[in-house]
Order: sequence, then C-alpha cells, then structure tokens
Amino acid sequence: MITLLAALLFAAPPSFEPLPAPPGIQVCLKLQGGELPGVKNGRVPYDQATQVFYLGLYDREKGKVGAPLFGSYELRQGILVFKPSHPLAAGKTYRALQPGIKNNHADFTAAPLPPQPAVQVVRIYPSADSVPANLLKFTLYFSGPMRQSREIFDQIELRDSQGKPVEDPWRRTELWSENDTRLTLWFHPGRVKVGVNLREQLGPPLTPFKEYSLVIPREMLDASGNPLGKEHIKRFRATAEVRERLDTRQWKLQLPRAGTREPLRVSFPRAVDPLLFNREVELLGPDGKKVAGASSFGLQEQSWQWTPVGAWPVGKYQLRVGDDTADLAGNTVERPFEVDLSSPADDSPAKNISFQIPP
Repeated sequence: MITLLAALLFAAPPSFEPLPAPPGIQVCLKLQGGELPGVKNGRVPYDQATQVFYLGLYDREKGKVGAPLFGSYELRQGILVFKPSHPLAAGKTYRALQPGIKNNHADFTAAPLPPQPAVQVVRIYPSADSVPANLLKFTLYFSGPMRQSREIFDQIELRDSQGKPVEDPWRRTELWSENDTRLTLWFHPGRVKVGVNLREQLGPPLTPFKEYSLVIPREMLDASGNPLGKEHIKRFRATAEVRERLDTRQWKLQLPRAGTREPLRVSFPRAVDPLLFNREVELLGPDGKKVAGASSFGLQEQSWQWTPVGAWPVGKYQLRVGDDTADLAGNTVERPFEVDLSSPADDSPAKNISFQIPP
C-alpha cells in the first residue's frame, strides 16, 4: 500500500545526517504529507519502512544497489529516520532510494580509512631453524588484520632446497584468530601420519635432514585488500621425526629465591607448542590459587619463564600441566600423536610438577 502512495507522499530525496556516536550517520526522508497511513510518531516496523525507502550498498560499476541494510526506522514529526545497525564500511558508497521512484535518490560515500602502514609478517612459530620432520603446523603472526581467503593455501609455499614447491602440503582449512592477525597453518595430517594412503601416495611434506623454505608472498592481502609490505621467507632444516610422548619428568626447573621477583625458569629437552602451553599450563601457589604474573618463552621455545606480580612467598607450588600440552609434532603429555596399539600403555604418565621455595 505504501509503495502505491509513494509518488504522492514523497517529494525531496533522502538526506544524510552525521551522528556524534556510532553508527555515525542517519538517513532522513521528509514526508510530503507529514505522516504515514496508520503510523504515529515513534518506531516504524522494518518491513513496512523499507517499502518507503531503504539504504543499500551501491556498486557504481554495475549501477546496482544491494539489499536493504539492517537498522531501525523512526517517524519524527513527519520525517522518517533510518539508523543503520552498524557503521558504514570505510570508502564504500551507499544509496538511499524509494522503491518504484526513479531519480529521487541520494548517495553517500563513507570516509576512507587513513593511510596505514603495510601489514608485515612479524613472527612465525616455531621460531627455530630446525624442526622435526613430522611438524604439524606453523603459526603466522601479522602486524595487522588480514583478509580471509582460501587462496592463501595456493599463495603460501613450502619449497625444497632446490626452490621447488612441495605439492599440496597444507590442510585447506582457514584458522584465524578473532582479529585476523594470527593464522594457524596446518600440514595435511594425512601426509604426516604413518600408514595413511595420502602419505604413501605423495610422501610426507618434510623429509628428515632436508632444507626447506616457508614463503609468505607479498600477494597475500590484508583486510583492506592491500598486499603485504614485503615477501617473508623462513628457512629451516627438518630433523628426525619425534614420536614419543612429551615427558614432564625431563623438564628442568630453576627456582627463584623467596622474597624476590626473580622468574621461575623451566627448560625442555625439545621445543613445545607455545600457544598450547600458555593455554594448558598454570602455576599454583601455596594457597592453591593461580600465581599472578606474566610468562615468556626463551630461545626456540625450549624454555619458559614466569615472573610474578609480587614477591615469591615461601611454600609449596605446583606447575599444573594440562593433557593437551604438546611438542611441535603434536605429542602431548598424555600420549604420542601416533599411538602404537601394540605397545604397553602408560596408564599414569607424570604431568604435574611440584616444587618448594625454601626460606
């Protein structure tokens, strides 16, 4: 019904007005008759209001307007006001139009983002220049948000010592952090596990005692569609495969002195997965509560330290180690990544570590 009356009710095109708070803008349409049939001042149902006018993303090249944006409509003294649910995308053009009425629209282009430094690869885990040949994954950190795209699995290359790309090494599942600055890049598990058909057909992605390069090309795009600032190459050597359970009995502790804020240091015989370690391991104090402080990893993730907020009190402590704490090959404190069913099971592997800080 509203659509049929539109030509009679509306004269001037919609107008855009800035707002001091998000979403930062509202769109207003002055009704020529001053009212809508059956509607008083106040909120107008979305389905009814979009028959009067709506705001959509405008594609200048195709001359097309997208679906109506979500938001709220309100009638205020003869003016129909639309407020989007979210801020408009930077640099994008939007069109406010009345269905069925030509040449009575208004366009608005949201301000572009200010120039940003080119996104860079800031670090890669594991950081070591040698890794077990049955390495499960790399973790890439970027200086800014990246664009999610399955193209990354063709862009990021694993190259052998001759510079030849290793064929299809990745598990093609995107695993980004919430802010799109961390990418977990898994090797295809079917090529890592012994006896799996894919490994038998294509071979493992890494061969012991061979040299490799992980190449993150400049063509990878950030969230704004811009390429990386530069190509990043991580060179490393594959060592023998590691297929034993991670044994906390082999960890070595360097204890702090009571009454100081010296760090507690823990050394490992082989590198651990830092993300899993931070998630799975916690330090409990003499009162049984978590010790407040900050952690950091040493060279090549083969050591870890905990610096408390306050001085260490005398007493008994426990380093509680979760079941999923793992090394670079996915061997956890609970079991190896590949369980040999023919071998005797370790029913009670040692995990937690207790220690005493004396007076």
